[in-house]
Amino acid sequence: MAAALAARAAPAIRAERADDAGPIRDILLAAFGREAEARLVDRLNASGKIACSLVAEEEGRILGHVMFSRVTIGETAVPALSLAPIAVLPAFQRLGIGSALVSAGLQQLRLVGQARVVVLGDPAYYLRFGFMPASRFGLTCPFPAAEGAFMAVALAREAFRDAAGGVTYGPEFEDLE
Repeated sequence: MAAALAARAAPAIRAERADDAGPIRDILLAAFGREAEARLVDRLNASGKIACSLVAEEEGRILGHVMFSRVTIGETAVPALSLAPIAVLPAFQRLGIGSALVSAGLQQLRLVGQARVVVLGDPAYYLRFGFMPASRFGLTCPFPAAEGAFMAVALAREAFRDAAGGVTYGPEFEDLE
C-alpha cells in the first residue's frame, strides 16, 4: 500500500472555479464533520472577501481545498489575509495534499504582492510554512486560542513593521467556535 501511495503523482493545484462549490462543500463536511466551515466558505464567497482559493485535483476529482480571505490588523485596519479553511478528503489526508495547497497558496500570494497572513491552527503543522506565533508581531486573536495556535507569516520584507494589534475578522467567521 505504501508503495502504491508513493507512486501516485501529486494532484494538480489550481484556482477554484464556480463549478467546484459542491465538491468543496463535500470536502469540508467530510473533513470537519460539521457545517460551520462550509457556511464560512459560502459567506466569504458571498461577501467578496476571497483573495485566493485553490483546490487539489486528481483525475477530475477534487481532493482538497484551501482559502485565504481578507482581514485587518489594528485600529488603522492594515490589510492582511487569513488562511481558513483548509481541508482534504479524509481518505487522502497525510499524503501531502494539504501542505501542497498551503505552499501553493502562499507562493501565489507572494507573487501578487500580499504581505501578511494569519492562521489559527496547529503550530506543529504551520511552522513548516514559516508561520510563527502571531504575538511575536504584536498581533492578538479575537477567538479563544491555545498558546501559540494563533500564528502569522510575513510574505514580504518588514510586513508587520506598521501592523500590530487585534486582528479583525468579518462576521462570516462568527459561528466557527
